[in-house]
Amino acid sequence: KVIYNITSRTRERIGQARYLKVPSLKSMAASALTSRSLLSSAARVLALLANPSNVTLLTSQLLVTPAIWGSPTDLHLIVGVIGVFRTATHYLLQSNRTSRIPKLWESPRTLALEEWIAAVTKGTHGAAPRSKQALVLSGLLQGLDSQRCSGLFTRLQHELVISVNLSLRNNSSRSAVVDRALVIAVSQVFDLLGISAKHTLDHDLLLPKLTEAVFLSGSGLHQGFFLGTMDADVLETLGKKFDWSAKSHSYLQLQSTASGPLVAEMGRLSRLAAFLVEHVTNWMTLSRLLQDLFEFSRSLCVQWRQNKLSEVDAVEENLFLSDNTIEKTLPLLWRVLRSGMFSVLTILSASIGRLLCDRFVPKENAVDIISQYPMFAEALVKQLRPTEIGVIPQHPLDRCLDTFFLNTAEHFIAVLNTQVAEDLVANAASPYLGSNVESNIFEAFEAAHSVMLAIMVVPHNVALAASRIEEYAERLFEVFPRSLSTRQFHFAFAQLIRIASPPSLIWVQRPLLPSSLLETIRYRVESASTEPLAHKSNTDEIHAQPMSEKAALVLALIQSLPCLELEALEAWLPVAARLCCVVQDPDLRQVCKNRLWEVISNGAMDVNRAAFCANWWNTRSGRELALYGEEKPVPGSLIDDSMDELSRL
Repeated sequence: KVIYNITSRTRERIGQARYLKVPSLKSMAASALTSRSLLSSAARVLALLANPSNVTLLTSQLLVTPAIWGSPTDLHLIVGVIGVFRTATHYLLQSNRTSRIPKLWESPRTLALEEWIAAVTKGTHGAAPRSKQALVLSGLLQGLDSQRCSGLFTRLQHELVISVNLSLRNNSSRSAVVDRALVIAVSQVFDLLGISAKHTLDHDLLLPKLTEAVFLSGSGLHQGFFLGTMDADVLETLGKKFDWSAKSHSYLQLQSTASGPLVAEMGRLSRLAAFLVEHVTNWMTLSRLLQDLFEFSRSLCVQWRQNKLSEVDAVEENLFLSDNTIEKTLPLLWRVLRSGMFSVLTILSASIGRLLCDRFVPKENAVDIISQYPMFAEALVKQLRPTEIGVIPQHPLDRCLDTFFLNTAEHFIAVLNTQVAEDLVANAASPYLGSNVESNIFEAFEAAHSVMLAIMVVPHNVALAASRIEEYAERLFEVFPRSLSTRQFHFAFAQLIRIASPPSLIWVQRPLLPSSLLETIRYRVESASTEPLAHKSNTDEIHAQPMSEKAALVLALIQSLPCLELEALEAWLPVAARLCCVVQDPDLRQVCKNRLWEVISNGAMDVNRAAFCANWWNTRSGRELALYGEEKPVPGSLIDDSMDELSRL
């Protein structure tokens, strides 16, 4: 047993003996102690030994004992070796700082720190492969965190990098589990390494090992296969709800995965991966990384679809899931998946930076780059298109993929030809534009409105815009205010007026369309509600004033005035001024008046429109209309209404 009674006689023997035979770890493992207890005991014994030969012997046996390495399938146990040397180093460092004489129950302090570390590193040489040496050196460096500026720390860094690189280049001397432990060892000490040591690592060999360990291996996310195996444990209860028990095998397995070194340290591993991505020298390594991430995401999606939980939308969890599932088991699943998502995003962010900055790396992967090549953009849109266009799918995953498609396609609208934009994008967005907007499709609803506006804004889509603009305007008025916020409605309506006004070709074909849209606003104002809108975003962004439907419609008309041609502006300025006075709430009425003044005076208009507005305000009873809702001539005005040309000042 690794239990040492440190009596005074034993202290004397440890301190004076030239060589003390240390019990073999094999015999210790055969005792009642478990392997984990063996590691914790070994950490203390390493710090207690006062003879360098004993430290060397214990270190060498720790790296070959079958209790740890006989069947290396427990990553926790192998990574625990790092903790042994980290703890022992930290303990010895603290002991060396103490100048007092140790008491009877304390360990003797006869070995200097450098002498002890030299004995440990000597024990890693010989039969132990380089991968195991790297584990030991990682533990030593973490224990010496406070000694970063010392020469000893620098030397250990150099030895660690050599061990890691040699281990990566020698595939025959280690198992896959040791590979993963090696990745963890580097990630744990990576922030402590100097710049030179970081750049000396073999990035091209370490990056594939890291990707395989985190996303593909059974100790990590395992390509999402755990999602498929969960399905058998998700059972329907008497209340017609799904229940995923905390005692089920799949949940216990997920707990083990979540607490494992790879998933628990995924943030640190993803930062290491991002650094490696930035410094790989072979672009094929980067290409392989992106392919691995693609395969991981594809497999994750396939496995999730096979799970009953994927049939439940996030907003419907209370209706279809048991309380135990919502409160206990499901949060763990979301935490694991969220960690994986952020890790992928961190790596992809570094990959995009590398793609943009490195002229030797092929650049057919980033959205901004693909948008410069219409042929590739069209191919990607066709690849991502929904399976069934023109209907809202029943499965939540399909609706999520539709949302992703609409958001992605919006980036390429400017380079897609009109036929593709209509057949694939506009038709896919149409079902989500309707008035029956449920909470489970709200994100797709917003994406659909956004992409439709993008389609109609593009100049070469003028024919498509002319055929769709009235239908879209009807949908827009149908969904406001129940499904659209004030800000969203104002933006969408202003875009419609801009699309239908000069110099747009639509205006050439249909010059009365802007006035028709504004007339719809005026008609809606008459019957609009004066009650505050319930939507959380329905507040005026400038004044933080809760909006009513009536005030929101008046503001929409006011904010579209800069888009009108001069003749239409002359007709609708008085209407906007009168409608401000129709708003019954005094605070909202003042908000509308202030907004009208800002639009006509604070640079929203171009020179000609601004000059006309100044003339209207001063000589055409604009001020009286805005303030009082009625026209009164203003004697002695600064600008004469009979001027042939409007002043441009």
